[in-house]
Amino acid sequence: KLVLRIRIMNNEESKFQDNDEESVDKMEDDMFLRCIEANMLSDMTLQGIEAIAKVYMHLPQTEAKKRIIITEQGEFKAIAEWLLETDGTSLMKVLSERDVDPIRTFSNDICEIFQVLGIEAVRKSVEKEMNAVLQFYGLYVNYRHLALLCDVMTAKGHLMAITRHGINRQDTGALMRCSFEETVDVLLDAASHAEVDPMRGVSENIIMGQLPRMG
Repeated sequence: KLVLRIRIMNNEESKFQDNDEESVDKMEDDMFLRCIEANMLSDMTLQGIEAIAKVYMHLPQTEAKKRIIITEQGEFKAIAEWLLETDGTSLMKVLSERDVDPIRTFSNDICEIFQVLGIEAVRKSVEKEMNAVLQFYGLYVNYRHLALLCDVMTAKGHLMAITRHGINRQDTGALMRCSFEETVDVLLDAASHAEVDPMRGVSENIIMGQLPRMG
């Protein structure tokens, strides 16, 4: 192994300085070396996963991040265990590490989850992130609404955005598409191409003042 040790040599004048001044110079040299170390290590990979820049250890305080165990008395108990949070993500390489628990490891990069675990894992991840955002602001939305939204985003086998370029480009009726965004553009395009709306959805029937076919 090659070990490289770098130190700053004092000038010849420093030999004749007092001890107090020499200690100050040593402190300055120490701080200077620390700055050099920080700059060098920020761009140098010594060990680990390159995509992960930094790792933070913390003890969870919220109940959602605690581990649920069953005690000897048969009771459920939430215990706090040390967690590792990272800057950057590399789910495939992290899951392949021997000492990493693959069951409780998760990422908030839904595109990477789709590549590694598939569309069902993406659906659960999107639902979890939505719940986390709503709970952070103290809002309550019924689970069924969020579950339905996640189903729509992942029903085609790939991620679909809830935007005019995603959900509004599906093969649905003109009235349903115009109820989301681009109302005038959608209706003009449907009229110019003589589209026929079968009125099978909920939005179309509500627009026309009819009872939707649902049960």
